[in-house]
Formats: sequence, structure tokens, C-alpha cells
Amino acid sequence: MQHFVRRSLLMQLFGVYLLFVIIVLAGGAGVNAAIEQRLSNDVQASDQALAQEIALEASLQLKDAEHSLIALSKLTLQDSTPSTIENMFRVYQNARPGVDYVYWLDPLGIVRVSWPQSGNGGLGSEFEPPEIVVQALTATGPVFDVGVAAEITFNPGVIIADPVRAADGKLVGIVAVNLSLDELSEPLKTVIQAQQRQDRHLMISIIDARGELIATPNHQDILLPVLNVLPGANQALQNHPVSEIGIGNDGQEWLFSSVPVPDAGWAVVVQRPTSEALAVVTQFHLWLLAVVLIFAFGGLLFWLILLSRVIRPLHSLASQHQALPASARAISTETTLLAGRSDEVGDLARSLVRLERDGLEKLGELRTLLETSNAVVGSLEPQAVVRKIIHEVQRLVDVQAAAVLLPNEQGVLHVLVSEGHGEYYDQALSLAHENVSSSAVQALKSGQPVQKLLVPDQSLFSYEEGFRSVLAIPIISRHAGSVVLLVHRSEPRLFEPNEIDLLLTFANYATLAWEHAVLYERSDERLHEVARENEQLYRQASEEKQKLEAIMGSMSDGLVLTGIDGTVLYANQGASILAALPIEALERHSISVLYAALCEQARDAATCQRELARVGSSDLVVEIKRADRRLIIHLRLFDVNDEAGQPIGRGLLLRDITRERELDEFKTTLLAAVGHEVRTPLSAIKGYVSTLLQEDVTWSLVDQRFFLETISGEADRLAQLVSNLLDLSRQEAGLLLLNRFPMKVQELLMKIIERLHLSEAMLELHISNGLPLVDVDSARIEIVLHNLMTNALTYGEGKVSISVEQQGGTIVISVAYNGPGIAPDELPYVFERFYRAQYGRQHYSGGTGLGLSICKAFIEAHGGSIWVESNGQGTTFSFSLPLASPATPAITMKLATTEVSKA
Repeated sequence: MQHFVRRSLLMQLFGVYLLFVIIVLAGGAGVNAAIEQRLSNDVQASDQALAQEIALEASLQLKDAEHSLIALSKLTLQDSTPSTIENMFRVYQNARPGVDYVYWLDPLGIVRVSWPQSGNGGLGSEFEPPEIVVQALTATGPVFDVGVAAEITFNPGVIIADPVRAADGKLVGIVAVNLSLDELSEPLKTVIQAQQRQDRHLMISIIDARGELIATPNHQDILLPVLNVLPGANQALQNHPVSEIGIGNDGQEWLFSSVPVPDAGWAVVVQRPTSEALAVVTQFHLWLLAVVLIFAFGGLLFWLILLSRVIRPLHSLASQHQALPASARAISTETTLLAGRSDEVGDLARSLVRLERDGLEKLGELRTLLETSNAVVGSLEPQAVVRKIIHEVQRLVDVQAAAVLLPNEQGVLHVLVSEGHGEYYDQALSLAHENVSSSAVQALKSGQPVQKLLVPDQSLFSYEEGFRSVLAIPIISRHAGSVVLLVHRSEPRLFEPNEIDLLLTFANYATLAWEHAVLYERSDERLHEVARENEQLYRQASEEKQKLEAIMGSMSDGLVLTGIDGTVLYANQGASILAALPIEALERHSISVLYAALCEQARDAATCQRELARVGSSDLVVEIKRADRRLIIHLRLFDVNDEAGQPIGRGLLLRDITRERELDEFKTTLLAAVGHEVRTPLSAIKGYVSTLLQEDVTWSLVDQRFFLETISGEADRLAQLVSNLLDLSRQEAGLLLLNRFPMKVQELLMKIIERLHLSEAMLELHISNGLPLVDVDSARIEIVLHNLMTNALTYGEGKVSISVEQQGGTIVISVAYNGPGIAPDELPYVFERFYRAQYGRQHYSGGTGLGLSICKAFIEAHGGSIWVESNGQGTTFSFSLPLASPATPAITMKLATTEVSKA
């Protein structure tokens, strides 16, 4: 039974048919899924392409309207009389049928001219909607919105407004047009009608950013909100094309394809019934089902015909002719093709094939050679060429395995591609140039075919795989390198001369194909290499550009680069800050914009303009005033040249040197003030010491005591000056230490009043009753009170008023005196170091300007604040001190004084 099954042609064909059916069904299922997805994608892509085309047309209509409106605005700027503007509007409206109305608005948004006229035309009334006017007032170009100009017409449209500005930037008026939405809907009607003529249902809609319908074939639906009934429209408004299936107004499934309108913030939605859109998928399923049914019926019919008309006659014919001589009967070409089988047909064919083998062999070889040569030459990929060479060799001659060997850089042959060999053979075969026993090495050296019968000792790999003979044919190429074609046969017999000649002829064609493929691959690799080099160079240039921009952008100094014509090409953030202009106002504008901004802020604009005129020949320093502070900017202009030394532009470096100038001025003031204040006491000390040291004069004890007291006082003055400077330095460094105790303000005041010997006629005291204690360093606060009262006595006119009161959680002490006061522009600087008001400098030469600075430092160290108020009748200095904790007991003035003296 097994022998019958193996030899029966019927069972063999049935097995192949079952395998074919399984493959076809599996492939059909995969193809069905792939084609269904492909068809769905094609339908969606088609709808999106239609929507994209409509979106592009709508965008072009808007841009065309904007450009024409800009041109109309320029004409109105030349002559803005109402009659002229009305004539312009009439010509414009006649030239553009899609425009319903044209308006001329004044800067306040009031309609002054409209065309065509309708009654009073809404003249003198505020234009509606007002939002478009607000946008136009701040815009630099046309703006648009969708709505209804209620004062003129109730027809919805796209309202486009363009601000008209004079040469100095002043707004002259606004030109606005009402573009009918019917104009946008006309292309949609045309497309839908064309689809309807083809029995297709289609709906197209255009919506604005608010989700309102602005273009549709149904005019009554204009300006209705439709965002919730059009799936995917919201994504399109966010600039994301999308296709979705959703439920339409009729309750059926529709395919919605939405795309954004470029530069408009709108979206186009194309919708069609899903049953119609995907009808081709349904038709495909029907066709596929029909093919399956036909295939099943055809297979059954095939088997019935095969059994009755092929298998049975062949079996009968084989039985009748098995005993005939081999050359007894003539057989056909079909018999030769069937001779290789082991079934009934094969038995019959083998008895007939010997008669025609010799006559057809040569013709078959030539035909096969031509076909294989054409197949090999038709490819340009080396691996593919080699595979075709091996495949066609197996067609040309009777071989069971073939391989192509390629030498590496050391000349060792390795398998490039093989067929019929094991995996171990492909990986392990390695034939060195010195292996002279190898037929492949011999063929490559001699350039001639080499064949031999295989023995176990010399051909281990091939012999173990069951091959007994080998033929090596060299494929020699001067341009692409040589390879070896190696064919194996399992029978222990050499190749016939005609087989070798046939393979040699084929090798000549294979050589050409190999050269073409290798040269093509090399040229392709070179192109890829050049592309990679160009990409690397571009990437390096981009990185260098980004680094340079980052460096220039992070500079604190300002940097401006201009072209030869003076146009600013680049300005960093530092230049924008120093010029008080945004970067957009500098770039792509003349450098004179920067110079004008600096001169507008300069203390002396005329001098600044003269200096800027010669900035190219030398550096320039500009002093400007900004936010109650001065700013000193150093400008330096330099040339920018290319590699050849030719000028390509200029650069301007702006550097803020305010701090440096202030430090220089501070050093100068410090040296002058300290030098003067040190020189005066030193001169007195030196004078009195020299007097005491004179040997020719005898001084009384009273005089000597007077001299020594003067020297001691001047020394104390020097010590106080040094102490003041040290205290200021400690306060700035945060190292000023306070010895704080709860004290009564009255005691501190009495001590200073007694020290200054103030009489009741000179002093007025206003102290509130029941004042709480203050937590202070008495020594520091005494210095503050002493400095303020001394200033009051020095710069006032003899009347000093002191008031003390509680304000919240602090005690406020004020020292007021009459007199000319301090100028208002000098008040912000009185607490700065070494600063002296103009009145004090003119009337009193002494003083360092440190007294009020020390007062400010000590008060702020206590957590309080100090301030000054002045007018033409006098000046008042006030400061606040924190209250002591209620749980801390007060200490007497004597104890406080003792503790301070210890410190």
C-alpha cells in the first residue's frame, strides 16, 4: 500500500493540491486584510486630498483678498478725501464680485465711507463687529474675522481690515471689506454637483476657529456651530489632518476627513456615507468570495477530469508498453519532460526519451544558455548576481550543489554564496593561496577550468556531504576582482567536455554581469560616502553656528552686526537691553534706529548725535538717564572681513561701564574727603606738638593743658573717622555686631541733649506718654541721634524740634529743623557715602559726608528704617526702632552705659 501511495500519480497530485489549497487560503486571508486596509487608506487619502485642495483654494482666496486690500490701502493713503475714496471703492468692488461692501473707518472705528451705498450707509456709526477694529489698531498688516457687519448689511462674510498708516507710523484710518461667504461656498457646490452627477453623495464644509460653519452648499446653515457634529474637525483646527468614522445627521455612519486651512485657523471637512466610501471594500469581499467558490468548484471538476482522462489512460498505456524496446516507438517532447518521474507516466516516458535525447540536447543547451545569460545580466546587485549564477548553473548541467568563492585581502577563498551545501560548509570553508591541491585555487591561478574526483583526504568538507566530483571555473575580471564558480556532483564521474564548454560560455556572460554589479555597488557606495561627508560637514557647520549664536546671546555686553549698507543683521539680548529696544525692532532695520534710541535717552541729545557721527573713527562713551539712574555706555565699532580680507559688514560692541565710572568717582571722592578730614586734625596736632616742643618758650600749665586737650580732641576726631569707615565696611559685609538691651528713648535723648548743651530756647520736645521700651544698642543709637542733631544745629537756623511716638510695633523718632532745606533732586542721595548737599558744600567746608550713611547703616542693622522729608521751610529726618519684648525688664541708663563702655 505504501509503495502504491508513493508511486501513484493521483496521490502525489492530491497531496500537492491540498498543500496548494492551504497556501492559497492562508494567503487569501492575508491579502484580504492587507487590501482591505489599503483600500480604506486610499479612500481616506482621496477625501483628504480633496479637502486639502479646497483648503488651499480657500487660503489662496484669502491671501488674494489681503493683497488687493493692501494695494487699496496704499491708494487711500495718497488721497483720503471721501469722494476719492468712494470712487476707489466703486472700482475695487466692480473688479472683485465676491466683495459685498468696502468701508473706510477713521482711527476710532467710525464708518466714514462705504460702498455700495445703502440709505445712510451706517455713516458716522461705529463699525461692527468691533473686535476687527481692535485687532486692526494694533496690527501691522491685514487682519480678518468672520461675522456680520450689522450696521450696513446682515449678509455674513469674511471681514478683512487693513490699518493705513502714514510715513511716521501714525494711524490714518482703516480699510475694511466684507467678502461674501457665498464666494467661499461656490467651489464647494461645484465639487458636490460633479460628484452627484456620478451618483455619489458628498458634503463639504468649512469652519472657522470658533467652530462655526462659514462655507457650505446649504446657505441657511451659515454661522451655525457645528464643531460637535463634525468628528475630527477640532483636530484639524489644531493643525492635525484626520479621518474618522462617525454618525451623521441622518443617523447613518459617515466618513469625515478634516484638514486645516493654511494660515487661516480654519478647517475643511469632507464627509461621505461609509457605505458609499467603502463600497469598493465590499465589492472586493464579494469578488474574493466568488473566487473561492470558483476555485472550489474548479478543483472538484479538475479532479474528476484528471482521474477519468489522464490517470487511467496513462496507467493503461504504461502497462501496454513496458515490454517494448527502447527505440521501438517515437515519442513526443512532452515524454522527455515526464521521463524523470517515478510514477506510471515516468515509466512510459523513460522508454521513449532515448530516441530524441541526442537531437534535442544541443538545442536545449543553447536555449538554456541564452535564458540564463539574460537572467544573470539583468541584475546590478553583486549578491543577487551570484545567486542567479548558481541557480542558472544548476539548470544548465546536472549538478547537485554550486558555490561562488571570493578571495579576501589576503587571497584566501571563502564562500560568498552557495546552494546545496550545508551551513557548516559555507562557514568553515577556507582555501589559502598555498593550498595547491584545491581545484578552486588551481583554477584561479591558471585561469582555466579544473575538475577532479573527490577523495576523503583532500576534500574533507565536500566528501562528507556526499559529493564525489567537482568542477572549478574561474570568472576573471580586471576591474571587479576574480571569483571562482565551484560545482559539485554526487556521482563519481567527471564532467563531459560539452558540459565544460557550456559552463565556460556561460562564465563569459557571468563575468560581464559580475563586473557591472561590483562597479555599480562601488559607485553607489562612493555616492553614499560623499553624501555622508556632506551631511557631516553640514552638521558641523550647524553646530558651530549654534555655538556662536549661544556665545553671542549669553554676552552681557551688547553686540550688533550689520551689513555693508548698515542694515542690522544680528543683535543679541545685551544690545536690546542697553538700547531699551526689542530685538525685532533692531534686526532688519538700519543701525540709525539704535543710534536714535541712544540719543533720545542721552542727557545731551545734540552732543550724542555729534559723537555718534564720528563713532567709526574712535570709541565713544554715551551717558543716558533711565529710571532715575544714569547709565554710561561705551561704543566701539569694528570691521568684519571674510577670509580674503574683503569687508562683508561691521560690528558694534556696546559695553555698560556705569559701575566702573562710579567706582572711579567713589575713589576720587573718598581720597578727597578723607584726605581733607585727615589733613585738618593732623595739622592741628602737628602745630600744637611743635609748639610744646619749643625750648625757647615756657608754657603755663593752663596753656599746656589747652594744647593737650586740643591734640586729644583732634585725635578723637581721627579715631571717629576711622571708626565710621570701619563700621560702614562691617555693615556692608554683614559683620556689624550690636550689643542690644531694652532702653527708654527718653534717656537716650536726654544724654545727647546734655552732651550738645542744647538750651530750651533752641529745642522743642514732643514725646508721647507711656512709650514702651526699645531693643537697641545704645552706643550706636546715640551716634545716630548725635549726627542728626549736629546736622540740625549746623545746617538749620537755630531751632531744633524732636518728636517721639509709637507707630504699630515701632518707635518713630523725628529730628526737624528750620532753614532752606534740601533740594528735591538731592533727597534720594543724602544717605549715600561722601554725598553732601549743594547748600552744605557752599556754606560749610568741613565734613566727610559719612554721618547720614552711618545713621542709615546703624538703623538698618537694628531692623528699622530711616527717611528724610524737606521743603522750603525746613527738613525732617525720621527713623524707626523695634520695640523690646514685654517680658524683658528695663535696665537703667547707668547699667547700659557701663555695658557699652565694656564692649
